[in-house]
Amino acid sequence: MIGGGGGRSLARSAVSSNYTANPPSQQAPLQIGPWRVERATHNSNGKVVSIWTADKSALAPPGAKAGSGVAKRVESSSITFATEPVTASLRQAIAASSSSDSYSRRKEENELELDEVEIQKGLSQVGKGLQFLHDSAKLVHGNLTPESVVINAKGDWKLSGFGLSTYLFGPDGVPAKWEYPEYDHNMSSHVQKNFDYIAPEYALDETAPAPSNDLYSLGCILHSIHTKSGPPFSNRNSLENARTNIEEGLSRGLIRPTWRKLSDDAQGVLSQLVTRYPSARLSASSFLQHPYFSNLLVSTLRFLERDSFAAQTSEAQASFLKGLVGVLPRFSDKVNRRKVLPSLLEETRKAGLIPFLLPNILYIAGKMDTDSFRAEVLPHLKPLFGIKDPPQAVISLLDNLSIFSEKCTPTVFREEVMPLIYAALESDNPVVLEKALKVVPRLSETLDYTTVKQTLFPKITVVFTKTTLLSVKVNTLICFHSMIPILDKFTLTEKLVPLLAKIKTKEPAVMIATLAVHEEMGKKCEIEAIATLILPQLWAMSMGPLLNADQFAKFLAVIKKLGARVEEEHSRHLAELKRLEDSSNSGRGGAEPLDFESLVRGGGGAQTGAKEVSSDMWDDLSSGTRTPSIAPSPAMSPAITPSTFSSHRPTASTSNSSLGASKLGARPVPSSSFNATSFSPPPSAPATPSYPAIQPSFPSSPAPPQNGSSSLGSFAPLQPSRPAFGSTSSTTSMNSLASSTSSRPAAASSSSYAAGRPNYDISLPSATPTSTYTPSYQQPLQPQTLTAPKPQWNIVPPQQQQQQQQGPQAPPKPQWNVAPPPGFGGGVLQPTVVKKAAPGGFGDWADLDPLK
Repeated sequence: MIGGGGGRSLARSAVSSNYTANPPSQQAPLQIGPWRVERATHNSNGKVVSIWTADKSALAPPGAKAGSGVAKRVESSSITFATEPVTASLRQAIAASSSSDSYSRRKEENELELDEVEIQKGLSQVGKGLQFLHDSAKLVHGNLTPESVVINAKGDWKLSGFGLSTYLFGPDGVPAKWEYPEYDHNMSSHVQKNFDYIAPEYALDETAPAPSNDLYSLGCILHSIHTKSGPPFSNRNSLENARTNIEEGLSRGLIRPTWRKLSDDAQGVLSQLVTRYPSARLSASSFLQHPYFSNLLVSTLRFLERDSFAAQTSEAQASFLKGLVGVLPRFSDKVNRRKVLPSLLEETRKAGLIPFLLPNILYIAGKMDTDSFRAEVLPHLKPLFGIKDPPQAVISLLDNLSIFSEKCTPTVFREEVMPLIYAALESDNPVVLEKALKVVPRLSETLDYTTVKQTLFPKITVVFTKTTLLSVKVNTLICFHSMIPILDKFTLTEKLVPLLAKIKTKEPAVMIATLAVHEEMGKKCEIEAIATLILPQLWAMSMGPLLNADQFAKFLAVIKKLGARVEEEHSRHLAELKRLEDSSNSGRGGAEPLDFESLVRGGGGAQTGAKEVSSDMWDDLSSGTRTPSIAPSPAMSPAITPSTFSSHRPTASTSNSSLGASKLGARPVPSSSFNATSFSPPPSAPATPSYPAIQPSFPSSPAPPQNGSSSLGSFAPLQPSRPAFGSTSSTTSMNSLASSTSSRPAAASSSSYAAGRPNYDISLPSATPTSTYTPSYQQPLQPQTLTAPKPQWNIVPPQQQQQQQQGPQAPPKPQWNVAPPPGFGGGVLQPTVVKKAAPGGFGDWADLDPLK
């Protein structure tokens, strides 16, 4: 190589337009002689290369000053070019191998450490390079040193540093002449011969350049590798020192004792390379035939070389690859990865060799780390996933699928490796199909839910539906069995169970496999699905005509197991419902509902809450008013006569202040506007008044009155009607009401009327009212509504209905004598607005309509 040391970065060179430098974390830049070597990637095709850069200014003599002629000539000039990826020089590899403490070495140095197979293979490659130079190129390297041998990413050794090489013959065919080997200490050592590797005949005998010069240098390199002590002599760039060392060391044989620890083959080849005279030295071709390279491992690597392997027949290639599987364990992992694997991957373009290549490739891949596998192996294997012929290729990949699962992350495996499984499941070859089905159960444990449900399960379903092969059918059922823990209940119930119900074959193998799937689903599905879907299928399948007694017993065991689960869980569910119902009923206990706000705040208690909740439109009435209940009569219309109220009067304790603003629009009248003495109680009124309580009820059918013990609220409800006031029916209804209440005691009864019509329970006092009683006051009370504190009664005027007229003349209008309502403290109540009763309505009493 020509150039100087130093070198400028790739970003400053013209090569940067085509290449992008890789970060130093991937590989630190190398210094090989005057060259700075760094990794880069091609911008268009993405290939990884090594960029070599050298500055000419570094080649100037150390004493040259700026402005001098030499400095001006090399100022700001550099040489840059790209080659295949380079790992190190042989000098760096020897230094890494010579380190005694392997634990203290960096990972890069461990990668550079050389083993015997690498050394032998590398030396044979150097020998081939020299053979080409001498025989074909007619060129002598002239400065062969460990620095001029580089190791690429595949572990191959290659020659470099041809800056001092010499042609054997000039342009006119004249042999090359000898030149005095002078060393200038003012020049860079990279542009001068290294006297430690110079041939004795060239340094001492002044012979013309010859191929034997390079073979002596090769012997010095082999000595440096095996003894790890450098070249045989250290001449310190002096011809005098070289003369002394050569005469004493080589002529007298003083160098041989240092080889005693080497193998016989190594000692033999060294003795034929490191010689005083070229006539006793091996040529490049004879060097390659030396027994030193007869090692089986070295011969294997040489057979794998591109030219050698391509020259073999297809049968020889297949036979070699079959036997290679047994030899690979004898290689180191580094040799397998760097020297064997690249050659094998290169041959994958030949479809016929893929079944023989894959076992070797996958063996080496299993020894690699995850990153190396994804970067070096997976990209070459992905194109093989879709091949159909020969089927042995896919079968081999499926057999070693565990390696892909181990070396790939879940995402990479799902996106880049699973297509291999999908393609195999679509294959028409039953062997490939069965092999793919057998690996699915292992994959189901590592795949995610989405991949299994959306992609893998549908493909297995298609195979299950289409296949007619018994073995394939059983394998698909085994796949279903492995997916059950991953699939959701809906998919199992709505898709898998109906799919299994379509099985037509009665083969015991299929039946037993289906039984296992049902049993596994029974552990996950709801009991409704078990009772209505799974158990009926199992009973039907258990009656298969081909099942024997043991197989039938298996069906019964699963059926009983699933049935026991249904019985236990459903019984527990029903017991829980009954407990909740009993708890709800006992929690009511007839008590009034509690107010939510009082309940959550923890104050007031049940009674306070009940009062707040039960507040209604009668809140402003006196709370002390008693409301006795009177058993109604179902045979009468609720025509309320004035005498109904005439026998009742509020006690003196009821104050006028208990009357608030009426919710019905009524207002009190001052007592000065009427004669208060007119409201004196009738002679027959009891000492303790009893007030009517009218409560609505809606029974569905009428019931006859029943006589029972006299108790409040035991009269039958009255059907509301609205006969015209003053009519015969109205008078009759009033008289009937009076006679009914006077002729029988209160009795518990129930009555119902026409659907959709309200019904009222009117409680009347036990005293016998008389329809002939006339109060002492003359002013009739208008039908108004009082607002009293919480009475629980509703008084509704009789509803007017169309009835048959007895004659054309209108009946006389009756006069009402009504006792004051409860809580009345004086004054006359008058309606604020008098409205005419609409037909079929409640008129002025519309505010009391319970259905409003």
